[in-house]
Parts: sequence; C-alpha cells; structure tokens
Amino acid sequence: MSGLEKTAISWKCSGEKVFLDFPYLQIIERLCLPEKAPADANAHRFYVFKSRDWCNVIPVTEEGNVVLVRQFRAGTLQTSLEFPGGVVESNDADVQATALREMIEETGYEPVAGAKCSLLGVSHPNPALQDNRMHSLIVGPVKKTRSQSLDPAEDIEVIEVPIRDFPRLIAEGEFSHALMLTSLLHLMMKNDGAEARMADGIRRYTGA
Repeated sequence: MSGLEKTAISWKCSGEKVFLDFPYLQIIERLCLPEKAPADANAHRFYVFKSRDWCNVIPVTEEGNVVLVRQFRAGTLQTSLEFPGGVVESNDADVQATALREMIEETGYEPVAGAKCSLLGVSHPNPALQDNRMHSLIVGPVKKTRSQSLDPAEDIEVIEVPIRDFPRLIAEGEFSHALMLTSLLHLMMKNDGAEARMADGIRRYTGA
C-alpha cells in the first residue's frame, strides 16, 4: 500500500452544541467517538468553527501584474498582503460570481471584454477546526474601472505587483497568508512539468 488508500476509519458524533452564533461563523462543540470504541467509552469533545465557504481570486492585468490588497487583520494585529476574496454569499450564483464581486468591491478592477475566470482548486483551510472550503480562482485580464466599495470594517490598499516579484515577497515573509500561498500552489500545479519539479525539490532537500 502507498498509504494513500482510504482505510476504514469511521467516527460517529452524538451531540452538537452551539456556543456562539455570528452572521458568518458559529463555534460549536461536537461529541465524537470512533465506531470501534468500547460501549462505555467517553466521547471526545471537539470544538469547530462552522462557516460558509470562502474564495479568493488572483487578478492579472493586461501588463502582467497581479492585483493585491493590503489590509489590517485583527488576529495578528498587522496588515496582510493578499489576493482579493471573501465569503460565498447565499445569493451568489456560484464561486466565480463571488470572486468577481469581491474583487470589484475591494479593488475597483473588473475583467475586460473576453477575460477568463478559472477555478484553480479547492482546499480545506483547517480540517481540525473548520468545516468550510476555500475556492481559489484566477481571472484576467482585468483593469481599474471604478472606485472601491468597502464595508465599514474594511480599509484596503490596492497594489499591483509584477509576477516576477512573488518569489522575493514569499522569501522575505511579506506574502505569508497560508490560504494565499495555497492558491499559488494550485496555480503552479496547473503548469506542465510541475509534478516533476516538485519531486526534484523533495529529492534535493531530503536525498530521497
């Protein structure tokens, strides 16, 4: 076996309690046990953030620049350099509609005629604590057409960055948001030869 085959790991959850209920987030407690646990075993308490799905989008201009947003994040008490994105709303037609809406609101950039918007991949932000998914997309070409339309809690600086600058931004820790890095990984894995280059990197660092 390679270790990737699905095995018969099965758990059951017998209770769920909501501790906090916000518009976009619930914090809940789940009582769960492996199905093979003894009948008198005590359930394990797990605490979960329930949320709607999220998305982010990599907007690329006709000049080959990536449109980024810099905004304050209360978790780190610092500003963060990110791709535009946000919560998938119930009235959005699909995640592409969410991505384009968030991009236009946060940056004032819109797709030009004939632009393409593509889904790069879907990931789970943190399966240990969260139940939602992150959808990563790319769109281009885009251009600035209007002013930002920000929520009261948003204070966003819009920046255009040449694609060639990303390795430096990552190496210097300037671009460090894990979900944004995941979107770049999805993008890189779409390119021919990505699997071979990843395998070469693993061998170079491990000797395997």
